[in-house]
Amino acid sequence: MTPASFETSDLFTTDHGSAEWTSQGRVRLVLGNNHWVLEPSDVPALRETTCSLASEVYHCERDCRWQLRVEGHPTVVLDSDQVLRLDALLDGAVAMLELNSILDAAAIDRPTDDPSVAQ
Repeated sequence: MTPASFETSDLFTTDHGSAEWTSQGRVRLVLGNNHWVLEPSDVPALRETTCSLASEVYHCERDCRWQLRVEGHPTVVLDSDQVLRLDALLDGAVAMLELNSILDAAAIDRPTDDPSVAQ
């Protein structure tokens, strides 16, 4: 069994989408055909927006459509399932961003598969 690699651009992944680091240090969110590239500091605000939309989904009694506006990106229309999937993706991405921040603040080195690095 190969050890897990921590040298990856993946931040968080679900069955329906992913959050990953770009080479510029931004976060790329991909959900189906939709994608957004944001500063890491903007991800929690988008999470708050989708959390609010997700709570409204539960009050919708039929197949509803939801508009999502993200600054610098075109407005997208999502169905209720997509809103819930995006909310779950952002929830995980925000948790991972918080974890990275805690690890950086504590100056804890992340494991690496590079054999030249003494552990």
